[in-house]
Amino acid sequence: MQTEKALKNWLTPEQYAAAVAPESEVLALAGAGSGKSRALAGRVAHRIASGSAPESIVAFTFTEKAGEQIKTRVAAALQECGLDPLLVGGMYIGTIHAWCRRVLGDMDARYRQFDVLDEMQFRIYLISRYPKLAINAVRDAHPTAKGARRGYFEALKQISRAWQMMNDELLDPQQVAGEDPELAAVLERLRSNMENDHFIDFSLMQRLVVEALESGDQGAVQALAPLRHVLVDEYQDVNVVQERLIALMHENSETLFVVGDDDQAIYGWRGADVTNILEFDKRYPNASVHKLLTNFRSTSAIVETAGDFVAAEVGAMRLPKVLRAHANHSPREFVVQQFPSRQEEAAFVADRIESLLGTEYEEPDGTRRGLTPADFAILMRSTNTEEQDGTKRHTAFVDALAARNIVYDLDSGAQLFDRAQPAALRNAFELMRDGTPDRSQVDHLFHTELSNAFPLAQLERVRRVFADWGRRIHMPVAPGVPRQRLFPQKLLHDLLESLNVAASGFDDGVMTDLGTFSRIMQDVESVYVSIDSKSRFGELLNFLQNVAGTGYDTDGQMMTRPDAVSVSTVHKAKGLEFPVVFVVDVEANRFPGRRHSYDGWIPATLIQQALDNGSYQTGTAGEARLFYTAITRAERFLYVTGSAQLPGGKRAARVSPFAARLTHAEIRRDFLEAGAPPLMAPPAAQPRRRGDESVLPTTYSQIHTFMRCPHAYKLSVVNGFSPHIPELFGFGRAVHAAVGKLHQAYTNSSAPTPEEARSIAEDLFHLKHVSPSSDPGNRPGAYERALQKSSDIVADYAKDYAEDFETKRQVELPFEIPVTGAVISGAIDLLLSVDDTDKIQDAKVVDFKTMQGGPDAVNNPDLHWEDLSLQVQLYGRGADLVHGANARTGAVHLLKDSQRIEVPVDQDAVDAAVSNVEWAVSRITEGDFPQRASEKKCDGCDFSQLCAQKVEDFATIEMPPALHLPDGSGGKVFRHIAAFSQTGPGC
Repeated sequence: MQTEKALKNWLTPEQYAAAVAPESEVLALAGAGSGKSRALAGRVAHRIASGSAPESIVAFTFTEKAGEQIKTRVAAALQECGLDPLLVGGMYIGTIHAWCRRVLGDMDARYRQFDVLDEMQFRIYLISRYPKLAINAVRDAHPTAKGARRGYFEALKQISRAWQMMNDELLDPQQVAGEDPELAAVLERLRSNMENDHFIDFSLMQRLVVEALESGDQGAVQALAPLRHVLVDEYQDVNVVQERLIALMHENSETLFVVGDDDQAIYGWRGADVTNILEFDKRYPNASVHKLLTNFRSTSAIVETAGDFVAAEVGAMRLPKVLRAHANHSPREFVVQQFPSRQEEAAFVADRIESLLGTEYEEPDGTRRGLTPADFAILMRSTNTEEQDGTKRHTAFVDALAARNIVYDLDSGAQLFDRAQPAALRNAFELMRDGTPDRSQVDHLFHTELSNAFPLAQLERVRRVFADWGRRIHMPVAPGVPRQRLFPQKLLHDLLESLNVAASGFDDGVMTDLGTFSRIMQDVESVYVSIDSKSRFGELLNFLQNVAGTGYDTDGQMMTRPDAVSVSTVHKAKGLEFPVVFVVDVEANRFPGRRHSYDGWIPATLIQQALDNGSYQTGTAGEARLFYTAITRAERFLYVTGSAQLPGGKRAARVSPFAARLTHAEIRRDFLEAGAPPLMAPPAAQPRRRGDESVLPTTYSQIHTFMRCPHAYKLSVVNGFSPHIPELFGFGRAVHAAVGKLHQAYTNSSAPTPEEARSIAEDLFHLKHVSPSSDPGNRPGAYERALQKSSDIVADYAKDYAEDFETKRQVELPFEIPVTGAVISGAIDLLLSVDDTDKIQDAKVVDFKTMQGGPDAVNNPDLHWEDLSLQVQLYGRGADLVHGANARTGAVHLLKDSQRIEVPVDQDAVDAAVSNVEWAVSRITEGDFPQRASEKKCDGCDFSQLCAQKVEDFATIEMPPALHLPDGSGGKVFRHIAAFSQTGPGC
């Protein structure tokens, strides 16, 4: 009763009814702004209050960011019901992709060392294996509509799309072979190569888990054993393989709860199937449907106009629903207007923003504040498409904002290389395409571009970088001579050091652009063994010139959205809301855009059902849903604008039928007419940013980076810089995977022999950046030596710690611990002692590290015991409070010399660890990132070339408590984190 009362107070009656619905299948049809995340969180809290274990709950979100937001709401709902918010860490709340990767690792530990390729990395992988995959054969078999052969990069895009579609639609490769044998052959070679190279992508992860569940794979079945409740957010956006996975999971669960809105189904063009939500009650005849129809975001004029619009445009192809506004606050304004020219439209938008900045705005809780730039959004159907005059569709708007000194954030997938610094770096790389550039070439680039973008650049150092790297990249490969390993990330760091980035004082916008360039280099390194030849380096340059510019999100990972006007595509703005929204560039054939039929290489006959459902194409209904999504981002002020004369256009653009469809008594279309009253001039108030509800998601590795040096954290996490690859990158992961596989193979049994352990280690061993010797028997190289070391380590572990296998099992359990202002994630290595009924009797946190401690390991400064102890203590908290396994002891196991060091995990030690984490999170959210240099730290730092290596003060005098570290004899020593205990001159 207490839980029901608490939830009734926390939720609206509509939300509460959905949250507590007793049926096995429930659809919460949630209109825009109706609080769907709150309803889902209430559902989870109700399940927990009803006795469900946290690990029985799996909740899927569309993005990682949405997952973090829902975790915070679930934690709040649990607290509202008098339950421990830490229980959220025992659930899975996140993307389907990440969950599938977890299941694959539980099925077979070898998947834990597979690298996951995202869309851009997958494209690079295709480039790196292009001849090996024989893509030209299928490219030549697919002419364009005009009969011309498709180009190289179009072929990459189409092969990538075909691969994803084959997996997303669960097509049998033999089906593809029957219709298009050349395409099927490429896709088969691609699958085989990815397996051999230890790569996997999102689509294949999902397919493998579905196939494992359909075949009754014991590992997959065991992974689903705790499952009782499946929840799915943004259900309108799931595709075929995801829907099949959800259905298979529900066969093993008690309840299925889905929440979504078919009116906001805007991803059909990439395979999402809106019929999943439209026909939910047909697949599950006993399902209950709950409609959340109160919009808490927008005014009545916006809610009613949007509802009338989508009902008229989509009609019978949508689920009927009529939303109502919760409140009708003022001031408010709704304008629909076509301007004579794009310049006048852009000027109006910028002028209106300027006039509304500082407008008094009443929040739902009654507080009043003045609007700041972050309260404004300019949304477009497409931002990066070129106008006929060569400019981008966003150009006129950002130019108008800049002319008025209004700060803006271009969140549009915009061209990275439109900005000076990334463009200069790309051109510097390009200068080495054909050979080592001479002095005049380098000097010309320096004086015309590099010194303009990087004012403190040092010419002589720049010359040295070009001379060194040009020579190494273009060094001939001699028979019998081992190839060098060159990594572009190191080239970038060397170049940035010569350009004196560390002393340049660039703002976060520029540094994040440079961090994005660094991320591109990391993606290249993830699939290339090396770039030590003209051809390999040329492929990197081709990717930079033709693909990378529009493929990367340049937002970085800022803790909060900048206080700037958002200039964005509608797709990017989904899930957001703003007091003031301008939906611009709304003309016929622009918004709505022209219909695009399916033009992929997968034969249409194989995906006819998907095409009939509207997937993989754009049409009127999809465009209407996108427009509906755009206008429902607005809270009080909405402006829908277009232009008669477009940049470079030769004829006047017609009024958008979507704009013409908008009708409401509050809409103004007359203010350009002579004698018409001006737009309102609302009262002003002191500008103040809206409180940010976001919670910082972070991993333990990121936290301990901050605790060593906050500036290194900023460079890596906030700005997005990547380190260069170490010599034997992946070695530790290979050893760890072998230990995990060993425990999977010898669970609750006698210990494996050293020979059996060696066999498993050798079978799993794989390094991506070190190639095996061509004659390993007579001339073993670095790969063979690493393989031998790995098998020695795993064999020694089996011999020296045989008791780990007796009535014990080793599990790697993911955990998430909410602390004040953050959710800390990681994975716990647990050794569980079980009885004959498999009941856990004892749990021990053992953090396996591929390290060597030496005879006096606890005093070995190279081991950084502050970091190691904090990790074990935090994981101990996760094991106890999240998974219910009371970890009485914790240890770091140093695999290289087979020794296990006990770490304090008593309550005082754990409390000190948590206090340190919460202190670090408070500093991160405050943007407090001082340099905390010392000679030892800076020598080993991944970002030393990008940093001035100073000792700066924190913005607070508050210090966290000392950590409890092992002394080697069962006692403790106390030491502060390295940000305090290791600072000083000498760098």
